[in-house]
Amino acid sequence: MKIKNFFLQNQHWFLPLLFLLVVVYATLRNYFLPISMMDGVDCGVTQYNNYIIFKNSSFHLFQQLNLYTHYPKEHYDLFKYTPSFALIFGLFAVMPNALGLFVWNLLNVGLPILGFSQLLGLNNKTKPLLLLLLIPEMLTSVLNSQSNGLILGLMMLGLAAIQRENTLKAVIFICITGFIKLFGIALFAVFLLYPNQLKKAILMSFLIILILFALPLIVTPFETLIQQYKNYFDLLKNDGNTFVKYSVIAWLNTWFHLNIGKNVIIGIGLIIQLIPLFFQSDFLKDNRIVYGFSWMIWVVIFNHMAESATFIIAVGAIMAFLSLKDKISSYYLIALVLLFFLTELGPSDLYPRYLRIWIVETAQLKVFPCIVFWVMMLFDMTKFDLGKLKKLIGHF
Repeated sequence: MKIKNFFLQNQHWFLPLLFLLVVVYATLRNYFLPISMMDGVDCGVTQYNNYIIFKNSSFHLFQQLNLYTHYPKEHYDLFKYTPSFALIFGLFAVMPNALGLFVWNLLNVGLPILGFSQLLGLNNKTKPLLLLLLIPEMLTSVLNSQSNGLILGLMMLGLAAIQRENTLKAVIFICITGFIKLFGIALFAVFLLYPNQLKKAILMSFLIILILFALPLIVTPFETLIQQYKNYFDLLKNDGNTFVKYSVIAWLNTWFHLNIGKNVIIGIGLIIQLIPLFFQSDFLKDNRIVYGFSWMIWVVIFNHMAESATFIIAVGAIMAFLSLKDKISSYYLIALVLLFFLTELGPSDLYPRYLRIWIVETAQLKVFPCIVFWVMMLFDMTKFDLGKLKKLIGHF
């Protein structure tokens, strides 16, 4: 109780300080760790290789080079984002690596905190503690120099704008998310619960998407930009056929030996995710934003290419969902404990290496608590009515 009161009384300075320490630690650690050598790469690979990929993509865009091919003399792996992302990352590319990496990490930590602060209806008593529990997953994300914290922040800001009926701002945030990682556009489904904003959102999205698409024309010809997008979608198509990481697909295969096609599982998952729109329970009518949180989990657990660092999006949505509750039930507390020790701490040095591999990869226990929360949230949003269920079945 004393610890809880301490966080409640000092959250205005203590939590921001903790998150700043995460940024400082991740930046210093990755910047000063030794450079390693890898087969097939002609240069030394830094611990912030993803940041280097993003940075070099800006230079490649300006030089009208193919963004989506290997550059073994510059970095390891491929650039997998849109040309618009490469352009905007030019703001970081002009900075020295140490400064640019720090600002990038700061953005990926600060934007989710801003998103949390903008959401309406969160319980100020539980929110600080749940934000505190987010730190391990946040650290995993920034240690990989990934953009997932940025995605989480943009999604939350989009949902907060929908709550305030600021449709233009919501569309801008969601469209920007989609131009970083395509799955971000899934949040447009939330507008189906806000019919007074739906038509405006559709019209505005066409304009915003057009603007974001055309942004690189500032530095590259139209024909080159079209070719970049062709290369981009070819990369995504081929990349998606390689292997399965941490997802419902891998979990079903590991636990139940169900080797079903990826598209079939995603299709079934999509149908299940749309069910709350039909039932429209009293809970959902009063908590429409929960549907947005469920989509944030869905895009992670049904993404067969989801990496450990991607789970900050799902975990952030879960913490925001729990912050809505006046009292967290015992069922959710049990799920939260599993989430903390398996999803968040599973990849950490808290466990010996063999156990980390077993938790995260072999047993697919990193994704499992997120699946549990997704199912529990769907149950909250539907509260199945047998009459409606028979009617739904009748449609098929």
